[in-house]
Parts: sequence; C-alpha cells; structure tokens
Amino acid sequence: MIKRLRYFQFLITLFCAGALLGLFSLPVLAQNGPERIDEGIILLEDFQEDSVGQFPIGWYDRNGNKTLKNHDPKVVEDYNYRILSEDSNKFLRYEGTSAKHINYPLINKKKENIYGIDIYKTPILSWKVRAYSLPNNGNEDSSDRNDVVASVYVVFDFGRVALFKKVPKSIRYTWSTTLKEGTRTSKLFGNQQIVVVESGSENTGKWIKFERNIVEDYRRLFGDDPPRTPLAILILSDGDSTGSFVKADYDDIMLKSP
Repeated sequence: MIKRLRYFQFLITLFCAGALLGLFSLPVLAQNGPERIDEGIILLEDFQEDSVGQFPIGWYDRNGNKTLKNHDPKVVEDYNYRILSEDSNKFLRYEGTSAKHINYPLINKKKENIYGIDIYKTPILSWKVRAYSLPNNGNEDSSDRNDVVASVYVVFDFGRVALFKKVPKSIRYTWSTTLKEGTRTSKLFGNQQIVVVESGSENTGKWIKFERNIVEDYRRLFGDDPPRTPLAILILSDGDSTGSFVKADYDDIMLKSP
C-alpha cells in the first residue's frame, strides 16, 4: 500500500512538471498585451477589453498552445473561467472543481521580451482576489488535499533538474484554506516555491489587494537573482483533490516600481 501511494504521488508530480514544461511551446502573443499606464506601472490585465460570459482574450491554455477564446469549445468548457461585470468593472471568475491553470505569456515563442518588461525596474506584482467558496481542508503541502480557492504564479526560466528534465522555476502565491498566512512550502523538487498570502474564510466575499516584490521573493526562495523577464503569469483555482466546489474572482494584475 505504501509503495502504491508513493508511486501515485510520483505520477502527480510528473503530471505537474509536464504541465509547466508545456509553457515552452509559447505561441505568438495575443494583440492585447501589457499596457504602460504610468512611468512605473505596467498593467498586465484588467479584463476591461473582454466580453462578458467569454474567456479573456490574452490568456492561453495550460500548455501555452492556444488562446482559450479560440480553442475548441469542448476543451474550453473544462476550464471554468469566465468574464463577469459588476458596476461597470469587468473581472475574471472561476467556478468549479477542475484543476486547469490559464497562462498569460510575457514572452513570445522565441523567448523574446517584446513587451520590454524588466522586473528589476517594476518588481512589485500587484493583483486583486475576491474569494467565495474555499476547498474543504485544502492544503498546498499535501498531495491529496492540494486545492486552493485562488493562486497566482510567476513562472521564470528553467530551474533545477526534476524527473530527468529541467522544469521552470516558479513562485506561487496562494489563498489557502488551512495553511497560515506567511507559510512557505515547495514542490517539483524545489522548482515551485509556494507562499501563502491569505488564509481561511474571514475575508471572503470582498476584494483583497495583494502586492509582492517578486525580485526579493525570488532571491529569498531560490538563493540567486531572477531573469529580468518572467516567462508567464498563471492563474489557478481548483477543488479536484478534495472534491470541492470553488469560487473566486481575479482582477487588476500589474507590475509596479517600488
């Protein structure tokens, strides 16, 4: 039984690594890329240009192969992300159980920094989340309860070898059900570093703004300096491990100077 459990956990790790490796098939980027709204502010996404009830234009499937807006409807249906509007403000909502992240590339398939993003100039990642339904007993440090109501990843270049391949380094900022705010843990042999930025249900139902210095976090978590331009921003809400219905909103993702 123990050997079977370890093998199952190995397969989960292999699956997660494969999903991140898929980022390196990044396509030509969508037209509505980041917008510089001030000298020290780069607006990555506010969803205002998207259509209500549809998927956001600039976001790709979990492998970075195709925009969700242009994907096969049968494939897209499993992602459970939709644009909604409230008081003239549009935002992204996740409602469901399945675990499929969506991918906002910051470079093209040739790994060219066509947007001119330099996180040493704009190291502060800012975003807003409104959580409603948290996964029951979700725990990012547990392979059988690894569900979160909301999380945002910053994906960087290749990291250490995992499962005979190099996988991207990433920092994942989570709203946890059970882990305390400030908790740090890791997966994928240390290539995915997890930082809990909110915990529990006390602040559900209202918009919460988060800000993190991703350069400082990277140095602290990985022990070296990050590349000037990340590969992508990822969003993931899920309840598949615990069989939970999960509901959360995302908005106003940007990079800012200190």
